[in-house]
Amino acid sequence: MERSREPFLAWFGHPATVVATFVLLINDHLLKTLWPGPVTGKLSDVAGLLVAPPLLALALSLPFLRTGSLSPGPTRFAALAAIVTVGVGFTLVKTTEAGAELASRAWTLAAGPSRVLADPTDLVALPALGAAWLIWRRCRTGHPVRRVRALIIVPIALVGVTATSAVQPPPAAKQVFVSGGTITVVLDQGAEILSSDGGRTWIGSPVQDRGTRNPSPSPNSGSPETTPAPATRACLPDEPSHCYRVLPPRLAVDESRDGGTSWNTVWAVSEGRQDALRRHTEDYSVTAWQGSAAIAVQRVPDGHVVVAANGDDGIAVRDARGNWRRLGLSEGGFSADAAVPLNAPDVDLTTEHRIGLFSGLLAFMVGVTMAGRHGWRFISLTVPAYVFASVGFVLALPSGRPSYGIIDFGALVSLLGGACALVAAVFAVAAAINARVPARTWLALVTIASCTPFSIWMLFTGWESGVIDAYSTAGFLAYLVGGAGIGASALVGRVGAAEVAEVAEVERSV
Repeated sequence: MERSREPFLAWFGHPATVVATFVLLINDHLLKTLWPGPVTGKLSDVAGLLVAPPLLALALSLPFLRTGSLSPGPTRFAALAAIVTVGVGFTLVKTTEAGAELASRAWTLAAGPSRVLADPTDLVALPALGAAWLIWRRCRTGHPVRRVRALIIVPIALVGVTATSAVQPPPAAKQVFVSGGTITVVLDQGAEILSSDGGRTWIGSPVQDRGTRNPSPSPNSGSPETTPAPATRACLPDEPSHCYRVLPPRLAVDESRDGGTSWNTVWAVSEGRQDALRRHTEDYSVTAWQGSAAIAVQRVPDGHVVVAANGDDGIAVRDARGNWRRLGLSEGGFSADAAVPLNAPDVDLTTEHRIGLFSGLLAFMVGVTMAGRHGWRFISLTVPAYVFASVGFVLALPSGRPSYGIIDFGALVSLLGGACALVAAVFAVAAAINARVPARTWLALVTIASCTPFSIWMLFTGWESGVIDAYSTAGFLAYLVGGAGIGASALVGRVGAAEVAEVAEVERSV
């Protein structure tokens, strides 16, 4: 069996690194689901800090590779830089919200929707980097390692580091009712959040306390000793003609002062912002969008309070003065700061970004086609470009492909779609070279191919931020931008073809 003294392969093949790799995979994809808590969380941190340094060191050493082995200088630099970088990065992620958010976005891009939380207590795992350094020093002395074992563990380590556990779905407010002087919001996980001051402050309550209250009667209430069924309509106890209602899946509350004969919307989130919140919910929750699912009314000395349970969006509270607030679920209960911002709901725009990229690619290919001479050699380059681009577009778009264990077939197929797009671009460039496209035409085509996807991205980013309220409006404008880019590229290609023909005519006359 072939053996290698390359230190980074030995680092990967060391039994401690191998064990840490499999612990990372098993813990993130099995143990965290069965026994969620600080123990499994810290176990992932320790295993990750043992696996990440050799992985990063191998990447850092690639520019220094010679014809078979690494020289001592670059080897030491790569190992030390890898351990320091992992340590600093881990510290920033666990101690700052900005670092945690950046890590969440990176993991989402690599492995689907994920959430990394800042937790300074995770820094107790940092001594694992010391163990990684000791393993490295032992491997550096030249102990041989089977190359096959090392090369097998490298891709497994890549999967273990990137394919971490998926983001846990947030709790959803499913029910709300009034019991005496207390407003109770029931979450889908069985927990209860209580308010005894008319919805101004909220605190958690043990699940065991549920069922011991005597909720006030409501049209849909059950036994007085149990939690009532969700009520979509509630009226003031001393004024039965004054009622409020919710109509799922709308995120809105209606009011009636004539016993339900006529209704007026008194609080609502616009349809466009509901679409953004719905997309946010689909990214981070396994449940479907519910909208406003239940409502309750409480009489207070200076008026009345209304609370609507809004599923994944938290709750909406009307105080005694008639002011409405959106509250999201926080660690201590509900708060306005925890509500998902309507102008920045963190929507996954991967599909829109890919559509923009393929629009730019199509614009470039159309321009090249119009600039070509349509000879057999030119056709043999453009036809494969269109075929690969079409196949890549179909493969790159999400289609709900299943995942089995740690294998995400959706990500693999999307990666294949990106590879097809790259091949299509290579064929298009080769066709442009064959057509002897003028430099000005090259510059114009590349500019259009770059500006088209960028403009489409900006439109959907504007929708996400609320500048454009309706998704349909952003989509329509994106179609216009894509069409304009393709049309402009075709025109530029046509002008370039005329220039090429003119130059050819001059050459023939000479």
